[in-house]
Amino acid sequence: MKNKILKVYPSRCPQNHPCPAVRVCPVGALSQRGFAAPTVDYSKCIACGKCPLACHGRALVLEDTDN
Repeated sequence: MKNKILKVYPSRCPQNHPCPAVRVCPVGALSQRGFAAPTVDYSKCIACGKCPLACHGRALVLEDTDN
């Protein structure tokens, strides 16, 4: 099984609303300042895939790691 890492693409985020993905993260790995694109605390992220499903702009993407 390949390892995944969550990537944030701010250019895909409208940055005009509270990010719905922040609310669905089960471990509190996402945070948002104002309406900016969310940031990831990689020490908490478990790459569960819930946040990309909540992100309608596809700014959050689980990608394979190069390892």
